[in-house]
Amino acid sequence: MPLTALVAVVNLASVRLAGRFGPRVPIVAGLLLGTAGLMALTRIGAHTEVWAVAALMVPVGLGGALAVPALTALLLDAVPADRAGIASAMLNTARQVGGALAVAVFGALLAGASTFLAGMRWSMLLAATGLVLAAGAALTLPRGGHQHEPACGSPVVVGYEGAEC
Repeated sequence: MPLTALVAVVNLASVRLAGRFGPRVPIVAGLLLGTAGLMALTRIGAHTEVWAVAALMVPVGLGGALAVPALTALLLDAVPADRAGIASAMLNTARQVGGALAVAVFGALLAGASTFLAGMRWSMLLAATGLVLAAGAALTLPRGGHQHEPACGSPVVVGYEGAEC
């Protein structure tokens, strides 16, 4: 419950950061926070306490909570309002396919490694590499706020003075 509440707060912070500084700030910050969490998870051992593993997973969850709302808003802002449903469906489909592929790849890494911890470390390193590459790509996003008026329903519309939904 506490992590769920914290994720909800971070989601709202992401929207505010994107509204103030543009989507790049929360997306890059979230991806790098997730990377830090994944890298920390590579340091756990067979005798690491469960509470310590759970604590090391917090930055991964919070990084996603920071990046995803701004990414979603950026996507919805980039398409005409009449195509927002299609764009949202494509994003959710890509996320589901990515999750399924991750389960398959990381499962293969776990199964093919000499020990569970070795497979887990390779999985975390691969995921962290993906997040760093995504953060690098996100650095190409515009610095400022909106280039044009966001589509109605976009989370970034909250507080956007030009929005008339």
